[in-house]
Amino acid sequence: MQPNLGEIIMFTIWIYGFSCFVLASTTTSNSSKDVEVRLLDNQNAPLVATLDMSKADERIKQFVSDAIEEQIKETVKSKQFLSDALKAIMREQKGNFKSQISDFERNLTDQLTDYINEKVGKINKENEKTGDPKQRPIDCGDVKSNKESGIYKIYPKHSNLGFDVYCDFEVDNTGWTVFQRRINGKTDFYRGWETYENGFGDLEEEFWLGNQKIHTITKQGNYELRVDISDFDGNKAYARYVTFSVGDATTNYILTVSGYSGNAGELEFIKTEKQIKTNDPNGLPGTAMEATLLNVNVYSCIFENIIAVCST
Repeated sequence: MQPNLGEIIMFTIWIYGFSCFVLASTTTSNSSKDVEVRLLDNQNAPLVATLDMSKADERIKQFVSDAIEEQIKETVKSKQFLSDALKAIMREQKGNFKSQISDFERNLTDQLTDYINEKVGKINKENEKTGDPKQRPIDCGDVKSNKESGIYKIYPKHSNLGFDVYCDFEVDNTGWTVFQRRINGKTDFYRGWETYENGFGDLEEEFWLGNQKIHTITKQGNYELRVDISDFDGNKAYARYVTFSVGDATTNYILTVSGYSGNAGELEFIKTEKQIKTNDPNGLPGTAMEATLLNVNVYSCIFENIIAVCST
């Protein structure tokens, strides 16, 4: 273990004091500052010389004093150097620490903001799901959350249990309840009656909402129908009908639609008072859903289509 500065100084002072004590205690019969030295001349005759030790004593004292002073100066210099180095390190670390604190605060703020926004969005959706039935959304036009397109749960008036639907808030800045979307042709739409009655597919991708659900929504009031189509070159068109409804199972989900507008031309596969038809081995009405109602299967290799309803 290296001695510290205090120990070095105390040891040096002790050496100095001890040297002074030895010098001060040295005496002769003549005086405390004289020393007799017996000499012999070249005839062996005894001679006596008296040496003055006071100057030697002073030189020794001065030498020791200078040595101690120099040591103290060097020690002070070393201490100052270490102190300056420590201060420089502390300033550097303080700057780094401030930068790290600033980064931490910024990251924490961003994370808390994202977390709060996420929780608020979930709370809004949960309130829609579990709140007062009078305040639950009956369709996408009734959703009162942040109006971002996505999946929401609705509670139609004549349904005991709600169900998930995809809501589009980008078209006309209103809430369209999407009941069919075809994007890439990966989902098989050539299906039977029961499958179309209950619905199939992925609400985030391609899907058919289901005949019974569409009927449950449209029997609540007056609804419009909108069909959006586009090709791979980015060309887009739409058809809009001011009146739209789907009957119940006893009518084979008969379609009522009228009041066309848009730039796609009236869609031949949408006819008023037409029953929904499917590919069904049991001989239920029709031959192919794709050729009759809202499904544009004949364009599946060319067009993307989105079909939705909105209350009026």
